[in-house]
This record gives sequence, structure tokens and C-alpha cells, in this order.
Amino acid sequence: MTTLGQNVTITWVGHATFHLTTPEGKGLLIDPWVDGNPACPAPLKAQVRENLAAMFVTHGHSDHIGDLVTLAQSTGATVVCQYDLVAYFVSRGIPSTQLVGFNKGGSVNVAGVRATMTNAHHSSSTFENGQLIGLGTAAGYVLRFSNGFTIYHTGDTSVTMDMQIIGDLYRPDLTILPIGDHFTMDPRQAGYALKLIRSPYAIPSHFGTFPILAGTPEALVAACAEFGAATQVIALTPGESVS
Repeated sequence: MTTLGQNVTITWVGHATFHLTTPEGKGLLIDPWVDGNPACPAPLKAQVRENLAAMFVTHGHSDHIGDLVTLAQSTGATVVCQYDLVAYFVSRGIPSTQLVGFNKGGSVNVAGVRATMTNAHHSSSTFENGQLIGLGTAAGYVLRFSNGFTIYHTGDTSVTMDMQIIGDLYRPDLTILPIGDHFTMDPRQAGYALKLIRSPYAIPSHFGTFPILAGTPEALVAACAEFGAATQVIALTPGESVS
């Protein structure tokens, strides 16, 4: 098992959902799909609720916000999202005082973390009462912890040259990025993305939940070698952690 030695614990809840524990012991969730997530191990469904301080939303698809409202209401955790999503979440019962809405290029301080919203190339919508509802645009986050450790979560996206800019600006220690294909990058695109980002470590996500998400960590390792990305791939299984 790889050890990062940064006093930040990263747990793959399954699919695109990650739980992070900050150096101060606060819990964070990225894209909270927990109870309905077929990849989430049963013990984690209670554990991720403990000491939950904040949740970060990359976009509005149901496999990314499926449990956001219930978790926000039951834990009081702050919800960090694109500004365009705030009114929708308020209409679904999250108090406005729990919501931090901002936009791409902006930064906010939440739960001891400096979060910068980044671009992602994807859609963001939900289907309710027979209608498709647009929910802003897709995003990613650069999360900088109190000890300087920096994670870049790309969100659901294709590869984009913006990633080189993020590498230049923030020099992330760890990148979390999708490899499943069909709805996001495949492993080969993700390998090229890591060439642009240049982070020492990467954790693949958004694969294996359903047969259509056929990308594999092994293919990502091969793509990193093909493009000369000097990144160590940390292939977690749902419920597994690295710290």
C-alpha cells in the first residue's frame, strides 16, 4: 500500500464519491452518492456521516448528488457547489445558510480547506416530472489543506489543455480523475491528462460501477508509460484508503 505521509486520508467510497479526512480530523465528501451507490461497501454508509463537515459537488447528475440532500439535512455539513446550483438545492430542502455557491476560478475557505473551482468538460442536469432541468455546468476542484497538501479532483471530464494550467498554477500532489470511458475520459485520455497535470500520484475513479464503465487502472498505468507521465497510479478498491 502506498503511503503519502501527508496526514490526509483519502477513501474511495465507490464510483465518483470520495471521503477525505483533513489534518484537523474533519470529514469531507466529494460527490455524495452513498446509500444508492452499488459500489459503496455497507460499513462506509454510516462511517462517512461521522464528523462530516463539508460536501463538494462537481455537477448535478444523480450519481454525484444522490444523497446530498439527506446528508446535508442530517449532518448540517456545508455544501460547496457552483452558484447556479444553490437555488435548486434550497428548493430541495437544504437551508441557504449551509450552502456556499461560487464559480470557476474562484476560491473559498471551507472546513480548513482552500478550495478553487476549476473547469470540467461534461454536462450537468437532472430529470424530474418528465422534464430535463439544467443544473449549471460541470466543474472540478483544487483542494489545498492546512499543511500544504494539494489534491486536484478533475470532476467528470474529457482531457483538456486546461489541465496543464492547473498543473502550473497549483502543482497538485495527487490527482483524482475518471477513467471509465463512455461518459468521461477513458484510461488513455486520462494518461495524457496526467502528463499535463504532472502530479506525483493519481487515483482513478468512475470505473467498474457498471459494465459500461470499462476502463481499468492497468490501462491507465500503460497510458502513463505511453505518454511519459511520471505519475504513480494508486488503484484503490471501494472502501480502501490511502493516507
